[in-house]
Amino acid sequence: MNKKRIVLTYFYKKEGNAIRNVLLYVFILIVLSGCARLGEGVHIYNHSTADSKLAERIFEEDERLVSTNAIFHNDDLVAGMTVKTFSRFHKEKIEKELKKKLEESYPNLTVTVSADNKVVHKTSQIIQDKEEEQLDEKLKKIVSLLKEET
Repeated sequence: MNKKRIVLTYFYKKEGNAIRNVLLYVFILIVLSGCARLGEGVHIYNHSTADSKLAERIFEEDERLVSTNAIFHNDDLVAGMTVKTFSRFHKEKIEKELKKKLEESYPNLTVTVSADNKVVHKTSQIIQDKEEEQLDEKLKKIVSLLKEET
């Protein structure tokens, strides 16, 4: 009788641990899926009167880019881009070329283009949250991040 009780207690404890482990794994998956970034492709948040289709076409045609986040706001265009692995060594050249194309397409906008991860992260945050509050300040902060040296 005593052995039976020990065996039942052992299996009961094992079953409780298994349930706790499953719940822990589910919780971790939920947290990690909430932290997911925007996927590949072109993501544009247009909060101005400018037509964003031309910028979208420019970004899509460039085969060196993996993903691009662009924000149109009033007289500003801020774009953060992720380049392919082997194009990393030519980031500055790619930035200058795209900035020139965008400035020709949008002469009335102040264009900022960067392949810096900080800019990509901040622009994707704004696009995901669709934040309209204090957008001017946030874009100024992004542009000031470009001037920082790390």
